[in-house]
Amino acid sequence: MSMDEIPGIQDRAAGPRISTVGHAALDHCFDIAEFPSQPTKTPAQAYRMVSGGMAANAAIAAARLGARVGLFGAVGDDEAGRFLAQRVHSYGVDCQGLQRVPGATSSISAVVIDAQGERQIFNCRGDALRNAEALDVSFLRGSDVVMVDPRWMAGAITALRWSRTAGVLSMLDGDLSPQEDLQTLSPLADWSVFSESGLAAFAPALSVDAALQSALDAGTQVAVVTLGPRGVRWKRGSEGVLHTIPSFPVKALDTNGAGDVFHAALALALAQGQGDRSAIRFAAAAAALKCQRNGGVVNGPDRAELDQFLATQS
Repeated sequence: MSMDEIPGIQDRAAGPRISTVGHAALDHCFDIAEFPSQPTKTPAQAYRMVSGGMAANAAIAAARLGARVGLFGAVGDDEAGRFLAQRVHSYGVDCQGLQRVPGATSSISAVVIDAQGERQIFNCRGDALRNAEALDVSFLRGSDVVMVDPRWMAGAITALRWSRTAGVLSMLDGDLSPQEDLQTLSPLADWSVFSESGLAAFAPALSVDAALQSALDAGTQVAVVTLGPRGVRWKRGSEGVLHTIPSFPVKALDTNGAGDVFHAALALALAQGQGDRSAIRFAAAAAALKCQRNGGVVNGPDRAELDQFLATQS
């Protein structure tokens, strides 16, 4: 079955098809004034229960930007799993590829966000992804971009190998993970897009330049690292040039989900034919807009907002 045949996928006028493969989590989010210097009871000014996880967040962010999106992963047959499937679908994401694993538990996180928008995450991943059935690659047919994260290794490897064989652009969300997992997935992906901590885990003790080059030497085509307020750096193939795009100057209220918005916007821009610099700048702008708003990826920008913001930047 192709994605054209999957109920819930929007028509072609809605934009490129993006498939996200990996982690979905239930996030319990708490807003606090500041992180304590030692263990104590800390009052929260606000609380909300939202969907999280890299693949699920990227799926929602991409849908908000106008893509047709399918999410592929696994949750338990518990209340958290039911909430996740319903919530992600409510934001325009096709969730037929999100398995409900009998007897398994869903991934659950506590996300604590301070007044400067910085956050700490405490996660119990459950066992749904470990017990998931193999990814059915027939659902990936028709994708313009396939995005994976390291949380579902079996699914990510299958998706990346299929993408390379099918000639479909692929992207790795290289967030903090075991070095072995990142070094397995990165050579299979066309684009390896690391967080700062993810790149350090991939290539410990190397400079940013050397670590990105290490990813290229291993087989990825473009290696990228997001550095928050210090911008984005990347290298392509055998060029040997370290490129930099500065961050957009915004006041951050909530950085939770900014990386997922970056990945989603980058995938969309590449699917629409933008070059490296233009696509990365597009993604950085989307992440900057997200950081100005509370509430995670569901309050990330839509395409009109992003285009308007970019039009005001020199």
